[in-house]
Amino acid sequence: MNKPTFVLITALWKRPELTNLVLERFKNLKIEISDKFNLELIAVGSEGSESKKLSESKGFLYIEYKNSPLNIKFNQACIAAKQFDPFGVFKIDSDDWITSNIFEKYFELLQEGEDAIGLKDLYFLDLKGFRLGKWDGYGYFNTRMNRFESWRRKLKGRSHGVGRCFSNSAMQKLNWKLWDDNIGIDSWLDGNCDRRLRNHNMKIKSYKMSDLQVFAMDIKGGGANITNDTFKKLKIKMQNNPIDIISNYFPPEEVKNLLRLQY
Repeated sequence: MNKPTFVLITALWKRPELTNLVLERFKNLKIEISDKFNLELIAVGSEGSESKKLSESKGFLYIEYKNSPLNIKFNQACIAAKQFDPFGVFKIDSDDWITSNIFEKYFELLQEGEDAIGLKDLYFLDLKGFRLGKWDGYGYFNTRMNRFESWRRKLKGRSHGVGRCFSNSAMQKLNWKLWDDNIGIDSWLDGNCDRRLRNHNMKIKSYKMSDLQVFAMDIKGGGANITNDTFKKLKIKMQNNPIDIISNYFPPEEVKNLLRLQY
């Protein structure tokens, strides 16, 4: 019996040291789920031979495309995913870590007929200080808003962009493009994707990490991505013993390499 296939898509830009660790995590995902699922890896980069060499060393199918507009860049990976006729397309950025059991959880939910699935909450790692914080997701109490940002309250319960997964039928309805291709945007990609789904009478069902017993982490680190305002907009609950927490979910060697990168 053939194993179901997922395709993981990501986009690369700068931060080669961090990208190397993240692509290694994705490579290990493929190994960790290989008894139940096939995982095809696709990366779209914009730095020529440097991006290509790094991606292919981790087992990725590599596509070269300019870095802006970002929606068009990501769509190149979506289009390439079609050749594998996957059960689901899993989108994640090149500064995120996630546990491999998410694929089994998503497989069950997609089998039940969901169009797309995402997570509500997320951990953030400030690599410079190796501080770990948990964000409980969109909503009035979890996001710092000024009086001009009341619209953010309407986002309560919406999934963020880390680790979204789209069914094969959803991808077909979207013509294998998760973002509009008649405009060029470099931000608010999640909102554009949400609207595109709604226009085709679909939606993303979102879950807390605890609901699925998974762990997802956005690594804030590398060049300009480290700032004193890393957690400025989001209300973050800082965690004690971040190394111990991360070590509960990821292999020791990966955690050790992440710690090395701090310096």
